[in-house]
Amino acid sequence: MRMLFFILSILFTSCNAQSTTETKNNNQKEEKKPSKVQVLLVGTSHWDNYQKADLDVAQADEIDILSDQYQRELDEIVAKIVEFKPTKIFVERVTKYQPKLDSIYTLYKTSDWGKKKRNEIIQLGFKVAKKLNHDRVYGIDYRKTSFPFDSLITVMKAAKQEALISEFEKDIQKYENEYNAFVSSKTPLKDILYYLNDKERRKFDLGWYISQATLAGDIQNHVGAFLASEWVKRNIYSYSMMQKYTNASDERIMVVMGASHIAVFENLIAYNRDWQAVELKDIMK
Repeated sequence: MRMLFFILSILFTSCNAQSTTETKNNNQKEEKKPSKVQVLLVGTSHWDNYQKADLDVAQADEIDILSDQYQRELDEIVAKIVEFKPTKIFVERVTKYQPKLDSIYTLYKTSDWGKKKRNEIIQLGFKVAKKLNHDRVYGIDYRKTSFPFDSLITVMKAAKQEALISEFEKDIQKYENEYNAFVSSKTPLKDILYYLNDKERRKFDLGWYISQATLAGDIQNHVGAFLASEWVKRNIYSYSMMQKYTNASDERIMVVMGASHIAVFENLIAYNRDWQAVELKDIMK
């Protein structure tokens, strides 16, 4: 009987030790850091353009982000991003603006200021940052570039590139019609963001710069190539600042900027061996 008790005791101890080891291994697997920095890409339209003349090339209407519907849907999106737990949030503001950005973010965190502000930096960037108790939101935009759009159209006309102008105008009109339909039908916010961040939409967006704008003018005129290079330059500089702000402790980060900027970022991140792009659609599941 004593021998039987002794054998059972050894078996129990062995099983318990194995269970403890398996628990530790499972915990280690759960706590294992991702091999690459996860970069959540959220391209938006400019919500502050509601009932305003848009400053972008495309003159689309804008949703009322302060409506009950969109505030409710925005809260659902914010909750999913909070679960993603980005450690840094990057937005469309130049670095020179950072002190003011810090000031208004502090005001946002400590008062009711900002509730009626439509800008996506406040409505999305600040809202997520506050829920995650971030100290700041980082401005990474770069504006020391040119965007000679009027000159682009002028040289197209001078070179009698009517077909190129017509193609461009049709593309712009198509986007305006699609987005305006979203606005008028009060399409759910997540579906609008999915549309703006669609792979084909991004390809089309960036493709205009490198397949249409670059054709503008005759063989001696390079205003189209210059415009395209200035656009890419602006975004490479922004991307560079995002890299410099990100350190070894940042497993997940988020960037909230106009969808056209995100189209460039996605391509840059694809060549970064240490980063991996994450889409809003992926974390909303």
